[in-house]
Amino acid sequence: MKFLFTFAIAAFTFMGANAQKEVSAKEIFNAIDKKQSVQYDGVVVIGDLDLTELSNRKIKNENRDWEEIKTTVEVPIVFRNCTFKGDVIAYKHLEEGKTNRVFNIDITNGGKTYSTDFRENVVFENCTFTGGSEFKYSTFSKVSNFSGSKFEHQANFKYAKFRSDAFFATINFNEYANFKYADFSDKAEFHDTRFRDYADFKYAEFSEKVNFTSGRFQRHADFKYADFNDGAAFDKTDFESSTDFKYSNGKKYVSR
Repeated sequence: MKFLFTFAIAAFTFMGANAQKEVSAKEIFNAIDKKQSVQYDGVVVIGDLDLTELSNRKIKNENRDWEEIKTTVEVPIVFRNCTFKGDVIAYKHLEEGKTNRVFNIDITNGGKTYSTDFRENVVFENCTFTGGSEFKYSTFSKVSNFSGSKFEHQANFKYAKFRSDAFFATINFNEYANFKYADFSDKAEFHDTRFRDYADFKYAEFSEKVNFTSGRFQRHADFKYADFNDGAAFDKTDFESSTDFKYSNGKKYVSR
């Protein structure tokens, strides 16, 4: 009996030591909103982390039909080995419904677009995004590191601007990876990354050499109109479906 009791305590202690701590997205949001840098390792983030709601929001464009609202993360944010159970939101568009009195139906016209810029380093290393991840229109002024992470749903970096090194190596994109019109001013690393669904780099611009070495594209790989100003490395890269490099500029280095 004593042995069984001791074993039960040991098993409980082991399970407790390996259980990931839960942190509310609201707690993280409040720290960022107070301009406090955040750093987490091995936690589960509960709830939606909506960075478009920061209190430093500014109206960038306003007209009768459409309004653009921008917030800025002014401090470094570091997440390693974390799991996000909700959405990570740095972009959203809210449409305003209007009633057409002639046909008595609701239509949408204009609305508000919210997006978030990042002034300091951004790290989401070896993280799992179980919900949505929206970074459309975001500008990353310093290093952005998403290496080793897993995106279970669409990863939206459309129109994003990366002004310093951008690391997307050894990532699993399980659904649509959207880098359409993305602008990479410095190093871009996508080596050993797996794209299970549509990989969209249409109109993307790479100022420095971009590395897709040992990558795997399981669905359509779209690089139409992409600018590889200093070349692109596709050594030992597997293209398992269709590709489109039509009208792309720059050298593509490919070897098996």
